[in-house]
Amino acid sequence: MPVPKQKRITPEKALSTSEPSSPLLPEQQEFQQHLRALAQSAVRTVLELVMREELDAFIGAEWGECSPKRKGYRNGTYTRDLATATGRLEEMKVPRDREGQFHTQAFERYSRYEPHIAEGLTQMFVNLPATPTNFERGAAVAQFIPDSGGG
Repeated sequence: MPVPKQKRITPEKALSTSEPSSPLLPEQQEFQQHLRALAQSAVRTVLELVMREELDAFIGAEWGECSPKRKGYRNGTYTRDLATATGRLEEMKVPRDREGQFHTQAFERYSRYEPHIAEGLTQMFVNLPATPTNFERGAAVAQFIPDSGGG
């Protein structure tokens, strides 16, 4: 004898857990962090490749190539941090030449931020209301604002 189906007393809407205004679930946060890491890795790879190709063009020869057009020699790399739209790239390898004449065009010399990141930090600092707490926060933000180089 089959058992008759009982009528559902919990509304279907109450069973749904995915609402647009709900906070991110841990899996979503992990997924977004994974995507951000992939984007940072891609940006790092492209920037380092571009800088190596810039050095090839500057020197006039690829790595290990003997050429009468050669104007210099490589001298390894140095590391530097750069804040980008995808996040902070730490210990990026920047190639250098033996004479110290090569400077990449991928980012400005002595700059640790892409220009739009620096502008955003500056605007955030300028727009803070003048309160003691925000003064402390502003001082913390100010350490990340690049110097204008005015002296």
